[in-house]
Amino acid sequence: MKLVARKIRERVITARINDWPRILPSRHRAQPAGAGYGSSRFSSPARQFTVLYAGEDFSTAFAEAVVRDRFEGKQRRFLYRPYLDGCCVTSISSNRQLALVDLTGAGAYELGVDTDVNRARNHGRGQEFSELLHSEMPDIDGILFDSRLTSARCVAIYQRALPSLSGTVPISLLQVPELAPELKRLNITVRRERGFGVS
Repeated sequence: MKLVARKIRERVITARINDWPRILPSRHRAQPAGAGYGSSRFSSPARQFTVLYAGEDFSTAFAEAVVRDRFEGKQRRFLYRPYLDGCCVTSISSNRQLALVDLTGAGAYELGVDTDVNRARNHGRGQEFSELLHSEMPDIDGILFDSRLTSARCVAIYQRALPSLSGTVPISLLQVPELAPELKRLNITVRRERGFGVS
């Protein structure tokens, strides 16, 4: 993959993130605006940097962090309380304008970049793109993209921009008011544990 810097610059926007929901494991609640290494759409397989993700609304954050593809082809949809209890929610904001490569809509197509970068279930092409972008354009803070699951906007913010972010005090996912209507909308039943009744 090769990046054409001029074309990339045409798709850079500056934007301030304000109260974008982020769902993370409760064990990391002490650092709501931190990020660790892992395998995700725009992460670095070579561990050159970490990436923080947030969605523009709760439904998208929930889809990306919790539901993903787990119910594909299934009529009965269950989530288990211990798993949900192990998650918490924060709201991410930035204290300055962030320089983001805008891959929303036709962004990847217009850049002449493989559309698997932001659309495929397999993250390989997205990771390749992200590593090149991070190394070749050090003034870029991250990537704005459409959720493959909800089509709403998500942001992936590079480690170098994390000092510009803050997160609200995380609360348990089970205490978030938006959770119950989202579970109902998606026809998801919460069970205490496998093999037991509905909670």
